[in-house]
Amino acid sequence: MLEMGRILKIEGKILTIQGGELGGCFGCMNEECRTNGKTYTAENRKDLELSVGNLVEINVDAGATASNAALVLLPPLVMFALAFVLASVLFPSSGEALHATLGVVGLALGFLGVYWFRKFRPAKSVPYVTRPVSEAESVSDD
Repeated sequence: MLEMGRILKIEGKILTIQGGELGGCFGCMNEECRTNGKTYTAENRKDLELSVGNLVEINVDAGATASNAALVLLPPLVMFALAFVLASVLFPSSGEALHATLGVVGLALGFLGVYWFRKFRPAKSVPYVTRPVSEAESVSDD
């Protein structure tokens, strides 16, 4: 996924980028960046000559995005299924409402577990700068 943003800060190879530039995101339906000017970090892996205020193109690997999505979604879904089945084994005479309620509790615990896991082990896959973009080029992409 290619995005475009302006460099706000440079700290070594880590750049703070502000999204929302004209012609900003290619194929992205998220308008939050454009309206709120969302900031995020990106890495300068290619050691490009960049300075604060430059407009740059940022890439996010599809594989990294897919693996992060799987890590966020799979544990809660598995916890829902386990809690639902466990509720039906432990309380066989109870109705589906109790099983579903305990399943939702398992779902919430799964999301909470993912939250704490990412709090202590942040994702290592970060967006990276692919190239600087000229002002004229950014206007023509609109």
